[in-house]
Amino acid sequence: MMAASIAALVFLANPASAAEGQHARTVLKRLTVAADPMTEAFGARVVMPLDVKNASRWADVLRRQEASLATPAACADPAADQCFASFWAETIAELKTLPRDAQVRRVNDVVNQLGYWSDRDVYRKADYWATPEEMFEKMGGDCEDFALFKYFLLRAAGVPAEDLRMTLVASDDQAHMVSLVMVDGAPVVMDCVVLRAAPPAELSQYQAVYSLSETGAWFLAAADQPAGVQTALAEQSR
Repeated sequence: MMAASIAALVFLANPASAAEGQHARTVLKRLTVAADPMTEAFGARVVMPLDVKNASRWADVLRRQEASLATPAACADPAADQCFASFWAETIAELKTLPRDAQVRRVNDVVNQLGYWSDRDVYRKADYWATPEEMFEKMGGDCEDFALFKYFLLRAAGVPAEDLRMTLVASDDQAHMVSLVMVDGAPVVMDCVVLRAAPPAELSQYQAVYSLSETGAWFLAAADQPAGVQTALAEQSR
């Protein structure tokens, strides 16, 4: 779990200047946006659409993932348990033979075998979003690295972007990243803390904060939160 406040992570998603923050507060007072079906199951509704280009770490890791798959590092040992390129090719080939629910279980089980440790320990940075290749080489990472690995495996196996989300959730005012995937018309959470894939309704300890995909990004709030909470979220983005 990332040891950072929710306010700090909202800023991460949309690093607005003071002037932009003032504009966001004005917009929030009059904005009505349809709920995101992928996060409705968390009891969340969209309170503000984000330009995905402003989600700087997300945009950066998308670029690095594309480059990683285009030119994977050479391996001295081609065995799948030692070589990322072999692991990736063999895992994707297996996933493509499975129905969606089995894909989700397989991806969750495979990635959750990796170790959990902090970005400061691995990368000497407060926060770093690793590609699957980087996490494979380190044999572990933190919560967003697990979520990214699962997201990218399912994308490569053919799951469309509209059926996937990277979702920041809060639990006891601590930020934590999970991935969501649609299975038989309903979202399923893939987590590295709760090890089994589960519907959001079974994870009531999590409150959705923001959600990312390759096609959009959204601030989220609980369906019963008053308008003032929307303004507070925008205030935190300053």
